[in-house]
Amino acid sequence: MATLTKSKPKTRRPAPRRWTMAELRRMPAEKRDAILRRAAAKAATEYRNNPALTAFEAFDDKDLYVDSANSEPR
Repeated sequence: MATLTKSKPKTRRPAPRRWTMAELRRMPAEKRDAILRRAAAKAATEYRNNPALTAFEAFDDKDLYVDSANSEPR
């Protein structure tokens, strides 16, 4: 006769709290800083592990063009 085992129900994590800027401004500095530190750590991990966020050139040759009064050839 086969024995039946109960499987544990999967527990879901609640969605992380999304703070508004107004809510963060009203908090004590220590609590606000702790929340922002956690968010920064999460963002740092995402930037390290997702090359699509960093695999681009920030400036093109045209972006760095400076219109200058200096007319000497370079």
